[in-house]
Amino acid sequence: MTTSKTRQPHFFIFLLPVIAASFLLAACQEDSRAVSTSSDRASEIADSRLNKATDGLMTTLGQTRETGYTATEPKELTWTAPLTREDGSSLELGEIAEFRVYYRFRHQDNFKVIRIESPATTRLSLAEMAPGAYEFAITTVDIQGLESRRSTPVNVDLI
Repeated sequence: MTTSKTRQPHFFIFLLPVIAASFLLAACQEDSRAVSTSSDRASEIADSRLNKATDGLMTTLGQTRETGYTATEPKELTWTAPLTREDGSSLELGEIAEFRVYYRFRHQDNFKVIRIESPATTRLSLAEMAPGAYEFAITTVDIQGLESRRSTPVNVDLI
């Protein structure tokens, strides 16, 4: 019996380094989700900022995502220049070349574009537009010519 008791501590002494090594190897493995998580997070941030800008535009027009807006007096679109790019990196005002306001009558397929070539201008009067049911969306163009995705469309009924 003494022989078997003396062998057990030797077995555990051998087993302890094996267990420790397996924990170390498991901790050193690369997390394959890290790259995808950071890209997913950047996409979430971009979508969140785009939605925030769209909500600001819609609030300016007096509407919500569920309802439209009927303008009985001259209105204007207003927006806030973005502080970040779609990938989450910062965007300085000096890096913005222009804004593009895309619009169309809701029954039409093609958009027309109004270029706002001053990054300091964040308003567009709708006073000169013909009466009708419009859809508006806006993009930002940087000094390298890269254009952002269009904002969520905003519906405006000018009467």
